[in-house]
Amino acid sequence: MFHRHTVRILIAQVVAQSTTVSPQAALEEAERDEREALKQANVTVEKLQKWLEGIQTSASKPDETDEVASKIQSEAESDFRSEYESMVSSFDKKLKELADAEDVHEAAKELKTLSKDIQKESKKMAKEMKKKYYALRTSQKDKAQDLMQEAQKEAHYAMKMARKVEHFGRKAGQKEAEYEGNIGKAEKNTEHLSGVAEKYGEKAERVVEKFFEKVEDKVEDRADAVEHQAEAKQKEREQSIKDALEEAAGKATPAGKKAPAAVFLSSSQEFSPEALLSTVLPATGLATLVLAVAWYRRRPTLSMPPSLG
Repeated sequence: MFHRHTVRILIAQVVAQSTTVSPQAALEEAERDEREALKQANVTVEKLQKWLEGIQTSASKPDETDEVASKIQSEAESDFRSEYESMVSSFDKKLKELADAEDVHEAAKELKTLSKDIQKESKKMAKEMKKKYYALRTSQKDKAQDLMQEAQKEAHYAMKMARKVEHFGRKAGQKEAEYEGNIGKAEKNTEHLSGVAEKYGEKAERVVEKFFEKVEDKVEDRADAVEHQAEAKQKEREQSIKDALEEAAGKATPAGKKAPAAVFLSSSQEFSPEALLSTVLPATGLATLVLAVAWYRRRPTLSMPPSLG
């Protein structure tokens, strides 16, 4: 846009300097450029005004902050959904296969690691929600600033065109009162446009800031809920791993065969300490020997004389 105006200025200057074009023609060309620049500045100010009104309308709606926070969460979930669902599916599959795994404890260890990774993925999503919130707030504040600065630049450019009109007006023989009156009017118009743009821009920035402070609270609540839910699901997965390990342990013991402790408790026969040690404490040979010696030293002494009386 500015490039086009600059080209037109150069053309007007060339035309004015040309011996075949009258100063009046150059003046008329400069006046058209000035009008176009003022028109464009007004359009941008109106755009800024309408955008401000739209932001104010949205901010006044009671459910608007919830809707914006919901959209932010939906976008974050969409970014992570594929990876998250793939990890959960993998966990479920491996959990079903745990009881039949060749190395149950190693398989359980892998499942626990995967479960923690799933929780981390949820936490990443919660952080992404906050990142998207800040990005959206910044983009809205930047838009207010951009429209304000664009309108001010266009007003400044219109004033530059007005000075060209003054210059070519002198060349064309205008009276001093006429070209000075024109430049005074242009200064008034462009200063007004610049001031209005600044007022709308600053107000829009305040509205955006206040509105997004409320959105931030909603996003924080949603992010916290995601993390709490992730922690709860992590505990559920840990419990499911424990249940699967118990199932695997049950499969490892043949039906009808009692555990060593059960054999000992159900036996009605007399037993020796050595039998007890070998049944209840299947330890190393050294440990068994140490315990046997200790028992031997503490056994009843059969050579004690009978008690009197």
